[in-house]
Amino acid sequence: MIASLLLVAAPAAMVQGKAVAAKSYSSCAALQKDFPKGVAYSSYTVGTSGAKVNMAVYNANYKKLDKFSDDGLICEKKKK
Repeated sequence: MIASLLLVAAPAAMVQGKAVAAKSYSSCAALQKDFPKGVAYSSYTVGTSGAKVNMAVYNANYKKLDKFSDDGLICEKKKK
């Protein structure tokens, strides 16, 4: 029973004990299919955006997708 719980709780980014590279997205529209509110570097940078904290995805995509704001968020939804 405990062993099955440990398997369920294992990180999704691990495959047979090896880390899987974060997905690289071609555009914000593509990223927002997986992360509708965007991606944050850390819980500190989330603020009120509702973005998902995922440092690996942020690091793999910020140079291409966060060209202007440099606020620790990429492809976040703008408040209306």
